[in-house]
Formats: sequence, structure tokens, C-alpha cells
Amino acid sequence: MAIELTYENRDAVPAAFQADEVFNEIFTVDDDGKVTVSGVTGMKTQVDVDTVSEALRKERNDHKETKDKLKPWGELDATETLAQLDRIAELEAANGGKLDDEALNKIVEGRLDQKIGPLNRQIETLSTENATFKEENEALKTSITTRDRNDVIRSHATDAKAHATATPDIESAAERMLEQNEKGDWITKSGIAGLTPGLDVKGWMREMQKLRPHWWPESEGGGALGGGGGNFGGKNPWSAKTWNMTEQGKIYKENSATAEAMAKAAGTTIGGPKPAK
Repeated sequence: MAIELTYENRDAVPAAFQADEVFNEIFTVDDDGKVTVSGVTGMKTQVDVDTVSEALRKERNDHKETKDKLKPWGELDATETLAQLDRIAELEAANGGKLDDEALNKIVEGRLDQKIGPLNRQIETLSTENATFKEENEALKTSITTRDRNDVIRSHATDAKAHATATPDIESAAERMLEQNEKGDWITKSGIAGLTPGLDVKGWMREMQKLRPHWWPESEGGGALGGGGGNFGGKNPWSAKTWNMTEQGKIYKENSATAEAMAKAAGTTIGGPKPAK
């Protein structure tokens, strides 16, 4: 017959084990009248199990409490900390038992310098490299802009049949007189004497015939630019001598401001009458 490890009282024990000589050999009764099997060699009672479980629970709780207390100290080195505490005791002894705040501050500052110094050097290095990258980037952007502008200028100078030897001078003048608009096109800057603001490169070339006539051969004049005569270095289709309405239309279509300037120079207006010889 199977028996339980514990019974609430002796009456709950099976009848086969109720006899005193059997009961006393197998069971133990506690103060509350609860019956427990105890007469089996090597068998752990529930009390034994509960005792061990309680001991393990308490140990885990104690370990967690200790771990929580040490958590704010992070990865603090115990040996180094003890050495610093010993040093504080030395300072107190050397100062008549009083803690020297100034000396402690120097120690703390020294330790901080050791930790922060490498970081500061790394920051300085990165800052220097960043400044160098910015300078190189700006230089590259300037180089690209100059190259693009000079490519456009050389193309128009070739079309206008300007002297090849004048190319450096033309590029230098373009650097001072031209700028890019929001579309990226090169146009004349405002505020430059003798130039109409907002002209495209071709219009700028035509007006530069008046300002820099030595850029072009005398035999070519300004004809290659579509009629930039008179004071413009070639034939002016609005003048009485070289009146040409077809050429007038071409120039006006290319740049109305230049056309108006040429018409005015010839003594007339856009759509106006042919001037007297």
C-alpha cells in the first residue's frame, strides 16, 4: 500500500500503519499534529526541501542586493580604488589629519587629464582634417567653376575669331566680369562700366569689341558676332552706311539690350528710321 509523505493528522494515516509499533517506527508527529514519514533511510522530508529552497532564495536575494549596490560603480577597478583611498589617508596624515581639498583636486584633475587628453588630441586632429577637407573642397569647386567658365569663353572666342594669343586676357576679364545665374548660365555682372548687365557670353563678347578691340584682327572686326559694328569693332547694321534689317533682327534676337545700344550708337532706335548719312 502506497503512503503519503505527510498527513494532516494521525487519523489520516492508513489503518495498516496505525499500530503504535509500526506508526512510531515510520512516522513523526510535529507540534501541530501533522504526520510526516521519517523512518526511511536517505529520504529527504518536505521540511528538508523547504529549508534548502528558502536558503537558496535568501542567497539569491542577497546577491541581487549586493549587485544593485555595486552597479553605480560600473567597471571600477577595486585595486586602483583601494590605492586611491590609501593615498587619501596619507594626505590626511601629512596634513595633520585634515583632508587637503586642493591636493585632492590636483589628483582628480591629473587623472582627468590622463583620460581626456587623448580624446582632446583626437578632436584636434579631426578638426584639422575637417578644415583641410573644406579647403580642398572649396579649391576643387573653384577649379571646376573656372574650368567650366573658361571652356565656354574659349568656345565663344573661337566663334568670334578672336586672337588665340588673347585667350588668357579674355579668360581673366571673364573672371572679373561674368557670374552664373540661377540656371548656371554665364552673364555679365551689374555695375561694370561700359557693359550691359545680364548679357550672355555672346553679348558680352560683342560689347568687349568696343572695350578690347585688340582681341580681334582688324580684318575680322566684329562681323563674326553678327553685326557689332561702329564703335563695336565691326559693321553696325543700324548705321546709315551699313543699314541691314536682317542683321538687326539677328542681333535683337540674340540680345535686345545690345541691339538697343548699337541702334542708339548709330543715331536711331529699335524699329526706328534709318539715320541720315
